[in-house]
Amino acid sequence: MKGLIHELRRRRVFTTAGLYVVGAWLILQVADVLFPGWGLPDAAVNVLFIAAVAGFPLALVFGWFFNITTHGIRRTVPMGAGDAGEPRPLKGNDFFVLGTLLLVAGAIVSYAAIHVLLLPRADTTGSESRIDLAPAEKLPNSIAVLPFDNIGTDPEDQVFAEGVSEEIRNRLGRHTELQVIARASSLQFKSGDYGVPRISDLLGVQYLLLGSVRRQGDRIRVSAQLVVDKGTQVWSENYDRVLEDVFGIQDEIADLVATEVAPQIVAGGDGSYRPSLDAYRHFLVGRDLTYRRDQWAAQKELAMAVELDPRYAEAQAEYAISLVIGYPEEQQLQQAEAAIDAALDLDPDLPRAHAARGLFLTSQRSPDPVAAEAALREALRGDPNMVDAMNWLAGALVRQGTDEEAAGWQDKAYGIDPFNAAIVANLATRHWESGDPDRAEAMLRRMLDLPEPPIMAFRMLWELYTYTGRLVEASMMGKRLLLAGGWQAFFLATTYAMLGELEIGAEWISASARENPDVMWVRTGWVQAQAPYWRGDYERAAEEMRRAMASNDLSLQQLAPLLRLFYGINQSLSADVSGAISTLAEELPDTVNPSALDDDYGADAYQALAWAYIQSGLLEESRQPLEVFEQWFAEHGASVVMMTSDDLYTAARNAVLMGDPDLALDRLEQAIELGWRDYYIQRHDPRWSGLAEDPRYQALMEEVKADVDRQREEVERIDTEEDFPALLERVRAAREQASQ
Repeated sequence: MKGLIHELRRRRVFTTAGLYVVGAWLILQVADVLFPGWGLPDAAVNVLFIAAVAGFPLALVFGWFFNITTHGIRRTVPMGAGDAGEPRPLKGNDFFVLGTLLLVAGAIVSYAAIHVLLLPRADTTGSESRIDLAPAEKLPNSIAVLPFDNIGTDPEDQVFAEGVSEEIRNRLGRHTELQVIARASSLQFKSGDYGVPRISDLLGVQYLLLGSVRRQGDRIRVSAQLVVDKGTQVWSENYDRVLEDVFGIQDEIADLVATEVAPQIVAGGDGSYRPSLDAYRHFLVGRDLTYRRDQWAAQKELAMAVELDPRYAEAQAEYAISLVIGYPEEQQLQQAEAAIDAALDLDPDLPRAHAARGLFLTSQRSPDPVAAEAALREALRGDPNMVDAMNWLAGALVRQGTDEEAAGWQDKAYGIDPFNAAIVANLATRHWESGDPDRAEAMLRRMLDLPEPPIMAFRMLWELYTYTGRLVEASMMGKRLLLAGGWQAFFLATTYAMLGELEIGAEWISASARENPDVMWVRTGWVQAQAPYWRGDYERAAEEMRRAMASNDLSLQQLAPLLRLFYGINQSLSADVSGAISTLAEELPDTVNPSALDDDYGADAYQALAWAYIQSGLLEESRQPLEVFEQWFAEHGASVVMMTSDDLYTAARNAVLMGDPDLALDRLEQAIELGWRDYYIQRHDPRWSGLAEDPRYQALMEEVKADVDRQREEVERIDTEEDFPALLERVRAAREQASQ
């Protein structure tokens, strides 16, 4: 052994191996930096790593036989040979060995290059070129307040620093003379990767307010500077105060900036309530979480703010909003109403409280869009730049059939906040329904190039891809959502179920339930019910919900309407017809109600109720819910240029239940042409049993199955190469380490 080691050293094999390892490591580091910019996924770096490992034995063989000298490549002779074993020039056999090594190395390099080129690429269009879809025309008297930097020693003060800039932004927004870019869009440029002129152009503003915050003990230092769109500084100021004076600093900066941007404004004290600092900190964190649509975490922070300072009206209003966003349970609606009443009692003119009431009125079990419209208009009178209120007002107007005015409010909101995910999602939906799905996709994909892509953009793109039958892209979006920090593995899990990989889907959704036991979707059993629902075990799905409700001391009546409908659908499909009729007949209006039919499970629930009646022999009763859907389908079809494949599939199922197989098959064929690919989940649905033996139906299902199977093979290939679970684990670990 000693002799072998000595010979390896003499032949410089260890030196060659070391140089190879260092060189390979440098190449991998460079690839890790450059590949994302070229649109190559992480799997491309893995391919290079495999190639590097495969090439390592070649380096050892080369080091044993050859040596690189100032005279070129020389053959290393065995110890004891002539000339004291000094390297000698290459001869006939040496060229053969060297050529063989080069051929094998070339094969390894070719393997790596081919596999990297075959990997699916992300959209490589530069972020700045695609991000230019944002408004380019600059609004008069317009300003964006960028998130202030935390230059203190405590990383947790970053939220506090951003909160200072947010409060200044809110105070500026109350001036009707100013056009203030909202938070979601301003927040995207906190990293400083874009220069002032570029940010100004992208946001369409004439002024930018920049700043920093340093907090040390009970002292705070706030620096602020106002710059024009070309980068020239107009005004700057430093404030050194005790921490309790942070509210006064915010008022002073807002007044100075307002009078600089729009000179006709008369500066004056805000006079608003000054909460305790502890309550203010929880309020800032909770509001930030609400903006990010992490409402469950937001509710905890805002509830703490209200508990610490019950007279803090803004915290009460924001707490109500966090309770109502999404799919609130009955208890959450009651808590939200109490918080709204408390906020308005404390400050009857608080715009955010009126906005919260407007959102609440559209989220009730029986929405009141007229009253919601009045509340939201009142909010906008107090804060004409509140894009949330504009967005919610557009929704209230759509419910009343005032689509043109709703579109105007959406466009205005987009002008103020062009990177707000909720606003962009609504605009993308409008473009889709107007027959322009490509523009809808482009708007959503633009959001993915932002420094902090919003979770909602991934969700909306996932939905677009599933509706259009692009399951490979849907799988990628489900993965990117998880990598971006979203907890909802439901989207990725559902994609696997649609691809026929039911067990993989079940594993993902079970992991989501284990990791998020306090989330509403888990506490009510909805997440746990998904896997049996996909398999067609509807009785087990209903049982999973009953078990979760019992363990969390919940009744069916306490669940959000959406969840009650899902439970009733599973009752109907599992032959619990009396239970289904009891659950669904109470939930569903007897006449067309867009708020009931547009929501998830709404149309499905009408058909589940009809199926329960049919199975009970109550054929006459089954007609009414089917006719309600037909009327909605006709009205919806008249109001949009393009329907989704899911709407057409549901309409086809309605025709089956109405006893019109030809119409059902025509609609089903249209749905498939638009991209309906939910074969592996929906094949269990007993409501299609009447067409099971129809040759045309069978042929259509085989067509869908063949395309889904083809896409499954592509997803399997990608999964084999990238090992997504391991990648997700690394990203989560890095994120957790960075937060500590």
